[in-house]
Amino acid sequence: MSPFIINYILICILYYLIGSIPTAYLIVRFKNIDITKAGTGNVGALNSYEVTKSKKIGILVFVLDFLKGFIPSLLIAKVFVLPLSLSMIPLAMLILGHNFSIWLKFKGGRGLSVGVGIYLVVNFWIIIIWCVLYLLSYFVKRSIHIGNVAATLLTPLLLIFFSGFFVRFNYDYGIYNTDISYNFNLLFTFCAVLSILVLIKHIKPIVELIRKSN
Repeated sequence: MSPFIINYILICILYYLIGSIPTAYLIVRFKNIDITKAGTGNVGALNSYEVTKSKKIGILVFVLDFLKGFIPSLLIAKVFVLPLSLSMIPLAMLILGHNFSIWLKFKGGRGLSVGVGIYLVVNFWIIIIWCVLYLLSYFVKRSIHIGNVAATLLTPLLLIFFSGFFVRFNYDYGIYNTDISYNFNLLFTFCAVLSILVLIKHIKPIVELIRKSN
């Protein structure tokens, strides 16, 4: 096995472990609250705020989770200088680790804060589109979960209609390959994979909403 492959595997493992750091659990624990057993049980910023009633804690958790996505993404782009084609798996491991933390018996958050940090480096326009879709969905249904699901589901689909525009903002566009179709396929695949990881953790709250509405 070549040194590159060994190093690549180690990066993927390292990124999973970074994503697995349960920031919300550790911070809320100072309030003598086990966030995995309080509120929705989600190990994220929103539940941190809801179970502690502290905006400062909610914001702190969001910022730290955001940095879990942003700093490793910046390193892989600027220090390791890996193209998006090779960055996809390590970056996806950040969200996988956050959503299924090895330190919390594979419980975790929903990956949105980490995803914001990742997309800010990979392609910041995806954040803008996601936010627009979320606001539109939220104003219609007045549900955070439905807004999250709708925006996460529709964002990859919207890329199809504006592919030529979006790919020009990929961090490695024009460096490794200037073919728009090639870069779009990478971006769409990457966005779809991250969306699936986020949507998986929204199945339970959506099912609960449906049951309540019935």
